[in-house]
Amino acid sequence: MAGGRDTEMAVDQQTAQLLDGLSPPASSEPVAFADIDIELAREGARAVWLAYAGPVDDPCNCRDVAIKGASADVPARLYSPADSAEYTLPLVIFLHGGGWAMGDLDSYDGLMQALCAKSGAHMLSVDYRRSPEHPFPAGLNDTLRTIAWARAVAADHGFDPTRIAVMGDSAGGNLAAVAARRMHIEHGTRLAAQFLIYPVLDVSRPHSAYPSRMSYGDGDYLLTRESIDVTLDWYLGADDRPDNPDISPLLAPDLTCLPPTVIIVGGCDPLLDEALNYADLLQAAGVPTTFKCFERTIHAFLSFGVLDVAQRARTYLAGEIKRLLF
Repeated sequence: MAGGRDTEMAVDQQTAQLLDGLSPPASSEPVAFADIDIELAREGARAVWLAYAGPVDDPCNCRDVAIKGASADVPARLYSPADSAEYTLPLVIFLHGGGWAMGDLDSYDGLMQALCAKSGAHMLSVDYRRSPEHPFPAGLNDTLRTIAWARAVAADHGFDPTRIAVMGDSAGGNLAAVAARRMHIEHGTRLAAQFLIYPVLDVSRPHSAYPSRMSYGDGDYLLTRESIDVTLDWYLGADDRPDNPDISPLLAPDLTCLPPTVIIVGGCDPLLDEALNYADLLQAAGVPTTFKCFERTIHAFLSFGVLDVAQRARTYLAGEIKRLLF
C-alpha cells in the first residue's frame, strides 16, 4: 500500500481530510522528528489530540486522584458513571499513548468520557512518568503501582476488585500488556481483561520484519518509522535491551497467564502486523482473544472523535468492556 493515499485511497474520506489538515505546507522545510525539542513535540501532540477530540456528548463524573508512589505521587483522573455511587462497578485502568514520552490526561479526556458513558464502567486515566526524563521502567512501575492501589482502595471508590482491567493505546498498550503479565508473575494475579488499542508490541526486530510498518510508516499515515525509533531511544536506558519481554511483550515466553484480550487496530497502521501476530500467539496459548481491525483508518484514530470510524470504534470497545466485565 506504500505509494500514498492520494492514488490508492487506502483511508476513508474523513481520515484523508484529517491527514491533509495535519500535513505541513508544501513550501516548508521538512524537520526530522529527532531534531524536535521534546517539549515542542509534547505541545504539538497535545494540540492535535485536543483539536480533533470532538464534542463530549455524555459527560461523566470526573475527579483527579493521587496514587501514592515510592518517591512521588502518580496523578490520575477517575471517570465514573452518573449513578455509580449506588453500585460496585468494574474499573478499567487506562494508559495513554504518545511513545512513552507524549500524551497527558487532558488529551485523552474525550475518549475517557465516551468509554465511561458508553460502557458504564469506571475509567482511571493514569499520568505515568514519561521519557526521556524518566526512561524504562518508570512508566511501567507507575502502572503496576496504580493497579495495586486500585485493588487496595476498591471498597472506598466503588471498584469491584475482581473486575479490574487494563487498557492502553500505542505505547500505553505496550504498558498495559506488560503490566498484565507482570501482575501474574509478581503477585499471581490474573486481571479481568486487557484491552490493547493499536499497541506497540515488538521493538526488537527491524521495521522490515513487519510489512505494515514498511507500507504505512513513511509519514502519509500519521505514525512513522522514524518516530518509533526516536521514542524508543528516549524510552530505553543505556543498559536496556529491546528484546526484553517487558519492552517487547510479543516476545514473552509464556502468554498463558494473560486475561481475556481485545485488540483494536486500524487497517492503515504501521503496527497492524505485530498486533495480528500477538493475537495469533495469544490464541495459540489458549487466551480468549478478539481481534478487530477497522479498515481504511490510521494509528491513533480512536482519539480523533471527529471521525465517524472513531465513534464506531468507541461504541464497539464499550461493548467489549460490557461483555468481559459485566
